[in-house]
Amino acid sequence: MAEAILSQISGDFLECTVCLEPFKDPKVLPCLHTFCKGCLEKFVGKQGELMKDKFQCPTCRTETVLPDGGIAGLKNNFFVLSLRDTVETHKSVANVEDDKVPCDVCEEDVASCGCVLCEEFLCDECVRAHRRAKRTRDHEAIGVAELEEHLITKTSSVKPTSLPICTKHEDERLKFFCETCQHPVCRDCTVLQHKDHKYGLLTDVVSGVRAKIKDKLETAMPKFQEYRDIAGVVTEKQTELNTRSKKAADDIDAAAEEEIKY
Repeated sequence: MAEAILSQISGDFLECTVCLEPFKDPKVLPCLHTFCKGCLEKFVGKQGELMKDKFQCPTCRTETVLPDGGIAGLKNNFFVLSLRDTVETHKSVANVEDDKVPCDVCEEDVASCGCVLCEEFLCDECVRAHRRAKRTRDHEAIGVAELEEHLITKTSSVKPTSLPICTKHEDERLKFFCETCQHPVCRDCTVLQHKDHKYGLLTDVVSGVRAKIKDKLETAMPKFQEYRDIAGVVTEKQTELNTRSKKAADDIDAAAEEEIKY
């Protein structure tokens, strides 16, 4: 049951509808549809010079104006990356049999504990190395079952490794969220382009941003249906108008033929 749900999530939310593969560098459009950066670049490239500054969403045909920098300037969908990591975590835990979890570091021995901060399962030898290293010696180690439960319940987390690279500073990840611009930024951005702006850690604000997006979507959904109904009426009226126009043209041609014969 769990495997079926995880597969459905992967297919519905984690695959690009253009290439039908897992997202690679996902970019979100103003209409909230997400596509691979490479797929969008190919899609826009096929439109030619007349449509080089804008394009229609491949799914809903909503027009999108390209920002400075082209497709690379579109916002990264870091929520998709976070969801992908969460699904992968759930899959790895769901596939475990008899608590025989492989070590995430050496990938050879069975894990005997786990690191809370790194969110990794560790075998006896690797946990000793983990405790000796200066960078990780203060990390908290817990049992395998405890870390499994921690990973299962922590579905709203954003792991540092899942954060996308900044398009302006290639050696920095988007760890912060600029509340002034409503855009994720890296450490260099907070010092340079967003120096006097209000910002916070992405992991701290992501839940609030998700809640706002969810509220806006719930508010917008009735409008979507209303617009779909209106679009259906417009299409029906357009078809009727085309039919009448064709009939009028045929009647005029017939009348002209009769006059010519007369």
